[in-house]
Amino acid sequence: MVHKLNACGSARADVFRQGLGEFFLDDLYRYRAGIVVPDPALQAKLLTVLRDNTQALRLHTSAYSMVAYPWAQRYQQSNQWAIETLAMAQAPEATTRERAQAWLKFSGYEPTTLRLGAFTRLGARATAANIAFDDHPNEKRFSDRIETVTVDSVFAWLNRSGLGGPVQVIR
Repeated sequence: MVHKLNACGSARADVFRQGLGEFFLDDLYRYRAGIVVPDPALQAKLLTVLRDNTQALRLHTSAYSMVAYPWAQRYQQSNQWAIETLAMAQAPEATTRERAQAWLKFSGYEPTTLRLGAFTRLGARATAANIAFDDHPNEKRFSDRIETVTVDSVFAWLNRSGLGGPVQVIR
């Protein structure tokens, strides 16, 4: 498995290659996983990209924010790396984060909108290195609308777009 992970609440992240056992032996909150199986054509394209370390890292940005804005390139969170890499695999022209994000917009991806007030944002930013809001457009941020890539938004989009099947939960 290839995934992006930030180090213990830090503002930096790396991409790791691990077996499923090692992944699930980490300090998880709950031993439950949701998966969506991509359609066979997308699976083949993803396999090619993820087998090649250079390709798997091509769109990786180490500056990490748990609530990174989906349409900016300053920070990148784990789910964002995954769908940007998926976009690169699916669309050969998506060779940069900006192009991958454009493809995602064109393909109907819609981020989750969190409602976070000013005091919540200030508290989170002051106490957690891995949370930043300065990449969000002011008109959204100052109206308490924080858009970010969540598992739920990715799963819904994969199903809606026909790129993946229904969510399966493994306990």
